[in-house]
Amino acid sequence: MKIFRWQGVLAFALLGGLVGAFLILFLDGMIERGIEEKGSQAAKTQIDIGSLTTSLLAQSVALSGIEVANPDNNMENLVQFEKLSLDLDGAQIVSRKIIIDELQAHGIKLNQKRTQPAQIPAGVESTQEAGQEAGSSGQKGLALPGLGGLSMKSPEEILKSEKLETLEIGNRAKKTIDDLKAKWQKKFDTDLNPNAIKETKQKLAELQEKVKSGDLTEIPKALQEFDTLQKDIQDRMKRITTMKSELQKDIQMAKQQVADLKNLPQKDFERLKNKYSLSPGGGKNILGSMLEGPLKEKLDKAWKAYQIISPYLNKGKGSSPAEQVYVRGKGIDIPFTKASPYPDFLLRHGDLSLILFDTEVKGEVIDLSDNQSVYGKPAKLNFQSGKNQNFNSFVINITMDKTGPQSLDSIDIDMQGLNLKNTGQAELKNGSAKIMGQLTIVDENILKGNFKAELDRVELSIPKQEGNELANTIAQSLSNIDRINISVGISGTIENYQLDIKSNLSEIVSKAVKNAFAGKMKGFESSLMAAIQAKTGDVLSGTNGSLSGLLGQNKILGDSGSAYGGLLDQAKSGAASKAVPKGLPSLPGGLKLPF
Repeated sequence: MKIFRWQGVLAFALLGGLVGAFLILFLDGMIERGIEEKGSQAAKTQIDIGSLTTSLLAQSVALSGIEVANPDNNMENLVQFEKLSLDLDGAQIVSRKIIIDELQAHGIKLNQKRTQPAQIPAGVESTQEAGQEAGSSGQKGLALPGLGGLSMKSPEEILKSEKLETLEIGNRAKKTIDDLKAKWQKKFDTDLNPNAIKETKQKLAELQEKVKSGDLTEIPKALQEFDTLQKDIQDRMKRITTMKSELQKDIQMAKQQVADLKNLPQKDFERLKNKYSLSPGGGKNILGSMLEGPLKEKLDKAWKAYQIISPYLNKGKGSSPAEQVYVRGKGIDIPFTKASPYPDFLLRHGDLSLILFDTEVKGEVIDLSDNQSVYGKPAKLNFQSGKNQNFNSFVINITMDKTGPQSLDSIDIDMQGLNLKNTGQAELKNGSAKIMGQLTIVDENILKGNFKAELDRVELSIPKQEGNELANTIAQSLSNIDRINISVGISGTIENYQLDIKSNLSEIVSKAVKNAFAGKMKGFESSLMAAIQAKTGDVLSGTNGSLSGLLGQNKILGDSGSAYGGLLDQAKSGAASKAVPKGLPSLPGGLKLPF
């Protein structure tokens, strides 16, 4: 008796060898292509991997040269990694879950220039603006921007880029009043149908003809018809009285909306004057005009990255098992409680290395999962560094908490002793900075934050611009400053956020500009007010016209009420005349004949 069937053993060994050879030769390439293709589709931007190596025995994956392109700039990488290695929990792969026990990520860089333009994944709509220039040349720190392009805008240029509250509220008010007019026109067509008045007049005339005929047999019927007609007319008059009361309420509301528009052009003027005028009051926001553009550019990139990442960390939001309906005789399925449920993706711990200002900053990521409601822990990311040639200390803590009914994400920054000379800004020749702040994002949309920067021993060198008197005046005033304080408040939503920028530079710049442009500012402000009035004139006059049309509805109700009042008087007099038949004398003492 043979214990082994050697043909079967050899066949199994051959098959196993073929499978092993296939995995060794092709598995890495298949996984690499899968990550690039499926990852690009999910992230809606191109993802490139330089190389990928797997180890089935060690349950690990090593990648290098990972690049994630910026969806809005095909010549820039949103983030890139030099090396990335993963240690997987192989037991969970059977359950189709990716559990990473340990991750090592080195050489992380942000906003780096690509060597080749990124391709848009199939089926993904491009978000890049036409004519966008190639990506940035590298990371830039927070510093004062140059004054390139800073010049006095004309009122016409300002109104092209600014929304006027007068127009927005005026258009809403006009629509509201027009809707009221349409509502009342519809009421008049149904409740005050001109045919109804004609029919009432015709009915009254027919009864009056019966009265004139003197037919005694028609007396009871005529009296009843007169009584019915009077009640019908009185009901219509009561309805008109009720409609008048309702119309007056609508008219009062419309009048209030028109009254509220009266001061809005002045309010728009004051706001735009404070933002663009270079008077002592308006000049306080010159620094805001200088900093708002560069800051918004950086923040928009941050929001874009956040919107790409956040949905993948919030898989369990709002999802709950469907409630089973009990069917008599069939019962329901009751699942066993899981001792330690896992999300579909979990990174327990990772060591990170970020390159910031050409300096390596160590960090770690903890409890990063795609379903925090299942895992029960928020994701945390932090970076910190001690003293080096670029800063004395650096700490950034990021928490993405989606365990509760409302997601609450936050970022805290504390950077001390940043060497401004090494930030890549040509205008900053020397100095140090202290930057601190916090930002919270509620429900992945609502923003609230405040950041402060204190710059000390600052040396600015801003090149002169030919033909730009305003920029050169401001540059001259800034060249004598050695200490700068800037605070930036962030509020609103990701799609519509506001920046509140304040600084000690404002008064200095305002005074310098006032001396150089005092005469020009008077002409600018009068032209700005005239431009606002010209742009809002049609809306204001249109709203007043709509109100006049609504007021005209009063006359329609009044005319209808008068018409029915006259008909009621005629009906009453007709009924009274019918009470005493024509040709019969009245008897003394009010007595009446018995026939």
